[in-house]
Amino acid sequence: MQGELNLGDNWQNRPKRPALQERLFFGIMLNADVQEIVDACRTGLIKDHRLTRKSLIGLCRFHISLYHLGDYPRLPSPILFAAKRAGAAVSMPPFEVTLHSARSFEGGKPDRKPLVLIGEGEGLTRLHTILGACLTRNGLPGNRGAFTPHLTLLYNSRTISEQPIEPIRFVVRDFVLIHSKRGLSEYEILQRWTLH
Repeated sequence: MQGELNLGDNWQNRPKRPALQERLFFGIMLNADVQEIVDACRTGLIKDHRLTRKSLIGLCRFHISLYHLGDYPRLPSPILFAAKRAGAAVSMPPFEVTLHSARSFEGGKPDRKPLVLIGEGEGLTRLHTILGACLTRNGLPGNRGAFTPHLTLLYNSRTISEQPIEPIRFVVRDFVLIHSKRGLSEYEILQRWTLH
């Protein structure tokens, strides 16, 4: 019959998405070349510390977080509007970032300690500060304390103390507003802004 939706016989057996809140944040995504370099570094850390490979972050989700805007049952339109206005107000040139060490972050669940690469760069701190001011001007919380630029590699039960890595350098040419579809391990890039 016309107008009916045919879901097939197995629609009731399809996996359901976990009932987790939607996450919204600003971040810097890595291009494919840098993703591969970071993945090679991660492989070395896994081997050196005999870590499990079960909670790896997918290469396409490697990022440096700038601002976490919140977790919501549904992404609220006013927050999205304000976030996009804030992102559009940022003006600065591209800059270089260096990932220079690896360590575990404390906190969270005992079996899910993030192993991260620590980053630095004057431009990175400047972008964080400028974006924070733009968020504040648009009614969103910005510049809320210490900023530790990092890139999460995996989650593990072991704690790894800070250690140097072969520096990974790359140029940041843009930043993005990301919708994290929690429970699906998917990122949707809602908007991208080029630095110029």
